[in-house]
Amino acid sequence: RRRAVERKHGRVAMAAVVGVIVHNNHWVFDGYLSKSADLKFSDVPTGIDGIRAIPGAGLAQILAFFALVELAWMP
Repeated sequence: RRRAVERKHGRVAMAAVVGVIVHNNHWVFDGYLSKSADLKFSDVPTGIDGIRAIPGAGLAQILAFFALVELAWMP
């Protein structure tokens, strides 16, 4: 059990490092985050304000994916 938890924490740490590298180099994805809301990736602010710019349905999709990975796919 502890080894599995250690692997999960390692994956989260690696994803966080990639996020920091992308953010600090000002790399922005082309295209739309939400076409219905006319929200482009470049329109999302940096920092904690970025999470507030994401539509509620998008946040629900992200959380549902996290739950799927945590509970079913990579237990």
